[in-house]
Amino acid sequence: MQCLSIVIPSFHSKSLTEIAVKSFVHFCPKSISLEIIVIENSDDESYKNEILNISDSVVWINNDKKIFGSEANASALELGAEIAKNDMVFFAHCDICVTSSKFYSEIFRKYEEGNRAVGMLYDNHPDRINALHILGLLTEKSIVKSVDLYPKYKGKIQILDVGDSITSYCRDNNIPYFSFENTYNDSKLKVEKPYEDFSVVRTISQDGEVIYMHLGRGIAKNENRYRKKNRVMIDDWVHFCNILMG
Repeated sequence: MQCLSIVIPSFHSKSLTEIAVKSFVHFCPKSISLEIIVIENSDDESYKNEILNISDSVVWINNDKKIFGSEANASALELGAEIAKNDMVFFAHCDICVTSSKFYSEIFRKYEEGNRAVGMLYDNHPDRINALHILGLLTEKSIVKSVDLYPKYKGKIQILDVGDSITSYCRDNNIPYFSFENTYNDSKLKVEKPYEDFSVVRTISQDGEVIYMHLGRGIAKNENRYRKKNRVMIDDWVHFCNILMG
């Protein structure tokens, strides 16, 4: 049996985190022993029981560090990895949704091919190092313990985003890593129905099936701080993901 710990930072994000956790559980095959660690980056426990009631595999932790933004995300990921009971960990944002049971077989397949970091998206931001994005990233606990997940700056310019140090560590030590194809890195990538017109990041398997989605700006959208037009918002995201899970 394969064992996996999933770490999801949250911040007053009941609807987003609920979808994320449900999707990991819903599509998980019986051959995988799953641990899902939700790190709430505040004192908010108003939705704790609802998240815990999704599955016995879910663990809830309130992060005692009173920091915000990217640093809070990094802090939560490091805390989750520290308490994870499994050697393999998957870091995820709270505004994601697993869309197929192939998600698990695909990430383990790429890992078994020798890749010690397997990502859902390759962040090619021009000011940073081009790295596997922490919105969905499988790696080993030993690698996480060897790096600092916090963002890094050169003057006022951010050169490492949260978790970019994992990719940097792999490069420095000649450790193979892998990113799946996705609609962020290739906007012309063809995806099947019903995903083709759903404008979020869609990650696809080797045979072209969508296995993972990322809403993007989920916390800002959850707090009504996101104003760009023609974007998928919280209500549409929740509705679409719930349909996928039946």
